[in-house]
Amino acid sequence: MIKKAFLVLILLLSYTLQSQSFFGSQYDNYAGIYSVMNNPANIADSRFKSDINIVSGSFFAGSDYYAVKIGDLLSNSDFEAYAKKTPSDNNNLYTNVDFLGPSFLLNIDDNSTFGFFTRARGIGHASEINGLFLEKIQEDIEEDIDIQNQNFSIATNSWFEVGLSYARILFNNERHFIKGGGSVKYIGGLYSGYIKARNLSITYDYTGLELTNTTTTSGEIETGNISSLENFDDPIDNRGSGFGTDIGFTYELRTNESNANSSNAYNKYLVKFGVSVTDIGNIKFKEGEKVVYEADASYTDAEYAINDDFDSYYTRISESKSFNVSLPTALHFNADWNAYEKFYLNVNTDLNMNKETKPNSNYIKNTFSMTPRYESRWFSIYLPFSVVEDSGFLSGFGFRAGPITLGSGSLFNGLFGYSNAVDVHLGIKIPLYHTDK
Repeated sequence: MIKKAFLVLILLLSYTLQSQSFFGSQYDNYAGIYSVMNNPANIADSRFKSDINIVSGSFFAGSDYYAVKIGDLLSNSDFEAYAKKTPSDNNNLYTNVDFLGPSFLLNIDDNSTFGFFTRARGIGHASEINGLFLEKIQEDIEEDIDIQNQNFSIATNSWFEVGLSYARILFNNERHFIKGGGSVKYIGGLYSGYIKARNLSITYDYTGLELTNTTTTSGEIETGNISSLENFDDPIDNRGSGFGTDIGFTYELRTNESNANSSNAYNKYLVKFGVSVTDIGNIKFKEGEKVVYEADASYTDAEYAINDDFDSYYTRISESKSFNVSLPTALHFNADWNAYEKFYLNVNTDLNMNKETKPNSNYIKNTFSMTPRYESRWFSIYLPFSVVEDSGFLSGFGFRAGPITLGSGSLFNGLFGYSNAVDVHLGIKIPLYHTDK
């Protein structure tokens, strides 16, 4: 039973195949519709008449337990054979996938811009897991195990979004420039399943025989939409719905030199600052099943092999037929400095605003990044340097060439050593730029 619980954690990563989206690329002045995801104000006074996304996506997986090399990841299918492990009393695993479907922005006039987007997202995590326990159970268990007072949580959530954005210039006196924007979005819940342990203790008495190998547990377990560890990837059939919103503002300091060309085809700031709050809202699963169990039980491997349902061993304390899942609400601060002509330096902070230990919590990982870049109308390159919660320091590379954007915020870590994170982003779109006056 205990080894199967570990396999669920691996499944959690492989199922979602998913902290942050589109590392380094969103703050390019030619990011277009991509920029609406972190700050909807950015689409106003953009360098585009219109920007049409065909398909784009990003994938991130990070952990303070596993570290991998990119070469091993691409050439070896046996993940456990090459992954480096750093067990502790409190390990965390996190995955995030983000797909942007058919979407566009349309410049209405010199002051206003309208956007429409479709998006599919998924976040999975295993939080506050005892890594020493995980390390022991990666092979067939042939020893006694005793783990006390665990408060881990395991959750996966996926949903789609259909949203509208509007942004406009709020103030402009040629030196000080302010714009604001917001997005409203319908949320369709696709999947939700979670387990939250409360003071859970697990003792495994190994005898060498399935009939007498015994697992004894005590404490509480809260579950959402699942009936056993074995069906974590196939939860109770259910769909959710809800609404969300994003809001943001951007300030630009302009000088006589930076503001020399009044054409919408050119950037005009020396430095700009942005602040935004994204993913305010939640998803309600009306027909979901939320159950709290008293997990005081004892059973053999043979019994568990026949029946693995929680109800077979644990006592229901409370239950309900619906539950809410918060969107991964985040606060973003951004500063962008035009250092020299087409060379820029961007500093960005993404801060989680949800409690990570809450049952079925949906959240981002706190991230600080610094990204120097060269940008022009048809070509940009960027070098993101980031510190991501639980994954540490990451460095990568990305570029934009006309309609294509490709990059990774952790590329150099994985190429030259072990990395606690792996990510990639790719986008294909049709840019329609403003032209010189």
